[in-house]
Amino acid sequence: MGSAPSRTTRTAVREIDETTYWGYLRTSPHAGFQQSPEWGRARSGDWRPELVGWYDDAGVGDDGDVDGSPGRGEGDSGPAGDGGLLLGVALIRYRDLPLVHRSFAIVPQGPVLDWEHGDLPDLLRALGEHARAKHAFALVVVPPLARHHWDAATVKAALAAPGTTVWDQVPPDHEDPVGRRAVEALEAGGWHRLDQGGVLDAAQPLFNAWLHLAGRTEEEILAGMTRTWRKNIRRAEREGVEIREGTREDLPAVQRIYSETARRQEFDTHPLQYFEAMWDALAVSGPGRFHLDLAVHEGDVLSVAGTAQAGHRAQGVFAANGSLKRELKASNLLYLARIRHARDDGADDFDLGGVASTLEADGPEAGLLQFKADMGAEFRECIGGWELVLDPFLRTVFTLLLPLHARARRLADQASRTIRARTW
Repeated sequence: MGSAPSRTTRTAVREIDETTYWGYLRTSPHAGFQQSPEWGRARSGDWRPELVGWYDDAGVGDDGDVDGSPGRGEGDSGPAGDGGLLLGVALIRYRDLPLVHRSFAIVPQGPVLDWEHGDLPDLLRALGEHARAKHAFALVVVPPLARHHWDAATVKAALAAPGTTVWDQVPPDHEDPVGRRAVEALEAGGWHRLDQGGVLDAAQPLFNAWLHLAGRTEEEILAGMTRTWRKNIRRAEREGVEIREGTREDLPAVQRIYSETARRQEFDTHPLQYFEAMWDALAVSGPGRFHLDLAVHEGDVLSVAGTAQAGHRAQGVFAANGSLKRELKASNLLYLARIRHARDDGADDFDLGGVASTLEADGPEAGLLQFKADMGAEFRECIGGWELVLDPFLRTVFTLLLPLHARARRLADQASRTIRARTW
């Protein structure tokens, strides 16, 4: 009797094409727009993107034929490619150090894996080996997973409680076992958790607000909002606020409203080119969903928002509320339109974006936190960013250079805006 073909058990990470990549991404519950190929190209000014997939070679014999064994859990059973079964995908972004031909690598809001059932030690090992082979001196992943969950009622009570200033003072309503599983695998694999800031910019928030949509009617979603929230929606409608989908020609108005909000809430704004790159990548060329919504009253743009979807999760890319006619409560009606888009597009959850890392009732972002709690959102503490250092010396050099580079970019952007303003 002939012997069975020999088998290997190690997973390999390889570059893949966009069609194969999207085939996995659109079916995963962990997909996000920052892991889309289109967003990788949009952010390629400073970063070099690469699409990779995990291939399970365990089902491949010496003759190269794929074994018909089933995948390991839902989400693992991607299409069989050259040499195995697709187990996950990632958009890796590289930032090169000058002269030394080495790079810093990051996987924003990823990788997209079967975090529930996959062999995480093996998958993470394969990713680290791939980064090393690509001459990366450090690799950061920011898995789209939560550690803790708080209900809206819990957060509203915390905001009203004297002396409550940080999330750690509020016992969570739920601990996420998938997030805990990922943290244990990362720690065991030699990864260390990063502090917020630096490479973990505002696009990778530690605390998020989510609205669950799957299995809920619009009436049930509205019932989860406070009476005041529903009243504000009706008021905006009664006062003649209209919601319309924007076009590329609306982007200057979007940038203006966003900058107003940034000044009021004390965060960094984005130049017009950022919104143009977003539009060109997500609204034009992306096979996912993207909506730009504007709340307008008698020709005045009052509120703006961008929502992207990859897979079954809609995400708030940005939202801004101008200073004009705030009494009309246009932002409440705008969020209802976004919820309708997400439900129509088949989203199971709506990631409403980041919230403050503090619970200070008089803090600059407390109003936004209260606004989302009154919407009925759930709040999640993510597991954060994790780094695997491959060359400690170059990682130290990069840590010193990155703030200087960011400061130079900000000064250049400010100078450019000043010059443009003087030419009007």
